[in-house]
Amino acid sequence: MARRSRVRFKWVEWNLAKIAAHGLAAGEVEYAWFHQRGPHQERDDGSFETVGRTPSGRWVLIVWRYDEQFELLEHDHVAEVIFVITAF
Repeated sequence: MARRSRVRFKWVEWNLAKIAAHGLAAGEVEYAWFHQRGPHQERDDGSFETVGRTPSGRWVLIVWRYDEQFELLEHDHVAEVIFVITAF
């Protein structure tokens, strides 16, 4: 895993539609990410699973991967860009 840095999420129509189909919005998934329980679990396909809680208290499973694009932030910090595949 990359060194701990700031996290940014990459949202596109495709992954927004996937989470919406499960009754979730981007803000809820991001909140759950930052309120996760336990470590990330790597899957056979190289993606990861993370369990977190939304502001309403709903537990969700987030399936995600690191995006290949990294953005430089102030003071030369690099953000980890997280691409959510789905959440439910």
